[in-house]
This record gives sequence, C-alpha cells and structure tokens, in this order.
Amino acid sequence: MTMEPVNENRRLPGAVARGGIPVEAFNPLLRSLLSWDLVTRVQDADGNRSWILIEDAQKRLDSLAPRPRESSASLAYLDHWCARCRQQRLTHLIDGRYVCEECQRAETGGIATPTPQPKRPHHSHELLGRHRAPRA
Repeated sequence: MTMEPVNENRRLPGAVARGGIPVEAFNPLLRSLLSWDLVTRVQDADGNRSWILIEDAQKRLDSLAPRPRESSASLAYLDHWCARCRQQRLTHLIDGRYVCEECQRAETGGIATPTPQPKRPHHSHELLGRHRAPRA
C-alpha cells in the first residue's frame, strides 16, 4: 500500500485575498460613520470631492491607535532587586541598573509609584544578637 499526498496539486486558500478586503465588508462601518455625522464631505479648489473624519473622531482614533513601542530586545531578570523600589520583581537592565517595569514607567513619566523604602536588616534569629547575663 502506497501513501500519496491528498492535495498535491491544489493550493490552500489564503487568509486574505491578494486584492484586499472587498469594499462591501465596510458597509456597516461606513453607514455608522454617516449616521453619526463623524465624516464630512469637502471639495477642494480643483473640484475633487473627498470625505474627512471630524476632529473629535480623529482625536479619539489617536488615543485608540497603538503607539510604536520601544524595542523589547532587553533581557528580563527574575532574580534581581529593583534599584528604585527595592522589590524583587521582574527587572530589566537599564543604564547599568536593574529596574522593574513599574518603576521604569514612573521614571519616564508614565505613572507615579511610591517612593523607595529602605530595606530593613534581616536577622535570621533575634536571640543570636542578645547577650545573656552571666549566671551566679
């Protein structure tokens, strides 16, 4: 018994056709833009007509659009203490310091974090540090 490939000469369909998405797929979106008055029709000096998104909608799109992120080529360290908050967290080596993501955002102006707290000395056993009075 020989095994032959089933779809040897047939090409599998792609996720999106090379011609792009058909315009009919946008009909609900375009109707919503028109019904909510989010677009206006303008005519330039040459007589060409076009549609422009209103300013409020443009601002909202700016806030929703993903901003380009910084490259994430830095290594993440699990066993280091953050140089800013002194917590043992996931850190990245930035400018010679191990900094957690929360503190990195705070330093770049993202969000405010609590000020670093000094580390308390850790004693393995409190009785070792005490001296006993000699017995009589």
